[in-house]
Amino acid sequence: MTALTTTEDYINAQNVALKGVFLTHLHLDHISGMSAINKQVPLYVGQGETQERYFLYAATQGITDIMLEGRPALQEWAEDYIDVFGDGSVFAIHSPGHTAGSTAYLVNSIESPVLFTGDASHTSWGWNHSVEPGSFSTDQIRSRASLNKLIKLVKSYPEISVQPGHQSL
Repeated sequence: MTALTTTEDYINAQNVALKGVFLTHLHLDHISGMSAINKQVPLYVGQGETQERYFLYAATQGITDIMLEGRPALQEWAEDYIDVFGDGSVFAIHSPGHTAGSTAYLVNSIESPVLFTGDASHTSWGWNHSVEPGSFSTDQIRSRASLNKLIKLVKSYPEISVQPGHQSL
């Protein structure tokens, strides 16, 4: 894997102060850029993400704690579907299974609506074949249901482009 740009370089290029960060979940591969983010910036996660305990987290929990140390308490979305700004521009969609608080985000961009699946579907192959992350999920049944919910959304609104958690379509 080759990083095309660092989180720090991307943030600096925007020339706008971050007011919040919406996380899909707390796995290391999704929060590894936290050191580039001002420690005062609020972080948002899905319901149950901060309380989940899973035996595989034992190996990574210390690093996750270090990345989140000194930051405001994580803010959890209160509902399964949230119109984040109240204007229809960004929706947080609770998509549990990969983790308890896995969250997908639907962004109504200037070009078209874009669904960021997080790891509800982490590869283009998984999305195209309706296969959830399998044993990489803490609850495979909920993971499958969440992926199916997102697929149904995109089938209902085919103008939505999809960005899986680890690849582009």
